[in-house]
Amino acid sequence: MRLLILSIFTLFIFSACEQKIEDPLKSLQEKKIHTLNLNLYPSNLKMVNSNNDPNFEEATKDIKKLHVLQIQWDDESKKAEYAEWKSKQDFTEWESIFTARIENADIEIKAPEGREGILYASVDTKDGLFVGFLEGKFDISQVPALMKADLDLGPIGDFIEDKEKKKQQREKWQKMRNEMNEDSTEVKSDSIQE
Repeated sequence: MRLLILSIFTLFIFSACEQKIEDPLKSLQEKKIHTLNLNLYPSNLKMVNSNNDPNFEEATKDIKKLHVLQIQWDDESKKAEYAEWKSKQDFTEWESIFTARIENADIEIKAPEGREGILYASVDTKDGLFVGFLEGKFDISQVPALMKADLDLGPIGDFIEDKEKKKQQREKWQKMRNEMNEDSTEVKSDSIQE
């Protein structure tokens, strides 16, 4: 009995020693420089795979959670905020397990050394950045096939496209208001001069 209790106690100590890795994107999210914030779970990932792509299904079947942020480089201050955040991250105990340059995008996937079930990924382009934090297992060998696949993101894609359309519409309306304000200012100044 004493041996059993000692064994359980030892297992408990070893499991407590393995430090839980927190989602680093939470602190990046607090900077409020992102244009998209998604938390995907197994049920969401099945919806994303509306074309029933077997490569996607195989690669994502063991994912517990995927947190994704998108940052658009439409303002230099966002690049500076991101650079500051990245400089504070401690990836010294992480190893790079996939790097590539595909269609002008720098892609990197990292994992903590000696640990399974945690991945950090970034896709950096001239227009913006996607960063992701994954809990669970992901078949890295499927990455090239997934990048070439024609994935229909289903309702998530509709949400992203709708959000982008609304943003473009807001910008269009703002531009029209600014032009109208400029025109009314010119009319007032012309009236005053007469």
